[in-house]
Amino acid sequence: MAFTNATANSNTDTDTVYTYHDAARNKYVLNGNKLEYTPIKASESSSGIYSGGTYASKVITEKESQELVQLFKAALANKKAQTGKNIKPNTAVEINVGNKKISFMLKAAAAINISLNNFLKQLIKH
Repeated sequence: MAFTNATANSNTDTDTVYTYHDAARNKYVLNGNKLEYTPIKASESSSGIYSGGTYASKVITEKESQELVQLFKAALANKKAQTGKNIKPNTAVEINVGNKKISFMLKAAAAINISLNNFLKQLIKH
């Protein structure tokens, strides 16, 4: 999986899908008001033992969805938080707008990355 730094228009397209891969490469996908969590399997992990848990899918509120979209947009706009290094514990973001894909890496310690990661975990657990 290759990730590069890129920019996109900030238009709000209903076809936009936001994907976040955490440091372990567990995947969170926001599509409208639907949030999906796809955990990494032990066989896919670098250690061969780590498992990200159980798959989850849920409908979140319009407000939660809007807050999450704003965090993704803030991550895209924050060039200082981005890195070209696809190494752990950096995270990866993909934004698909129609047939256009924007991919970039976030530094693990970047405030926007921590906020995005924490909010996603909070939403999927509650």
